[in-house]
Amino acid sequence: MTPRTAHRSRRVSLLALAVTIASLVLAGWAVRGVLQEPVPTVTGFGSAAATGDVDPSTTAAAAADPSAATVGSTVATSPPTRPAPTASAGSLPTPGRSSAALPEIEPRPTPVRLAVPAVGLEVTVEDVGVRADGQMEIPDEGDRAGWYRHGPRPGAAEGSVVVAAHVDTDTGPGAFLALTEVAEGDEVQVELSDGTSVTYRIVGGEQVAKTDLPVDDLFRRDGDPVLRLVTCTGDWSPRAGSYTDNLVISAVPVS
Repeated sequence: MTPRTAHRSRRVSLLALAVTIASLVLAGWAVRGVLQEPVPTVTGFGSAAATGDVDPSTTAAAAADPSAATVGSTVATSPPTRPAPTASAGSLPTPGRSSAALPEIEPRPTPVRLAVPAVGLEVTVEDVGVRADGQMEIPDEGDRAGWYRHGPRPGAAEGSVVVAAHVDTDTGPGAFLALTEVAEGDEVQVELSDGTSVTYRIVGGEQVAKTDLPVDDLFRRDGDPVLRLVTCTGDWSPRAGSYTDNLVISAVPVS
């Protein structure tokens, strides 16, 4: 084969290869068009599909004036309005998605003030917990009392509500000094953070050595509802740095 003949053969081969590739590309696009679902246009996306043949003139009129579509027309500018389904007996309504924000959970009311009018006792109450040594916290301020927040709240249907305060401080009398003067039948009024109040009636009291304090009963969370007012009493122990006893006043809810 001469050089000129070989050159002509290579051009023919390249041309045949190009034609073959173009044919395969066109065939691929044709197959892709058959297999894929048509994508709706922006204006038609999500709208109701028209049924039957569409008159081009009617379509133009509806596009110019959406109100021109009449009952029975094959052109609809929006889906037909249907009555909302109602729940029938034995069926459940279809759940929907609401854009309304969930209501905030309001905190439960806590005691903010305690008073025993018969002896002139009135004191601010704070929420307290447990100290590092396992003892119940008591506010350092002598004019404040502490409510044990891990137990029942005032007004609870059951359990022992515990409020404690100092009998005195380094600077003078404590908030619960007046507890030494209460009597059976005196009322205890507990004001809550939501503006409501709970009233108790004193039914008794006892002086107990701190080593013998019935902790399980004092902090119980079940049984009949009771309010326990606790302070110190007895002799002062310089070695312990505290009084030897506790005074526990018990009161029950007034119906």
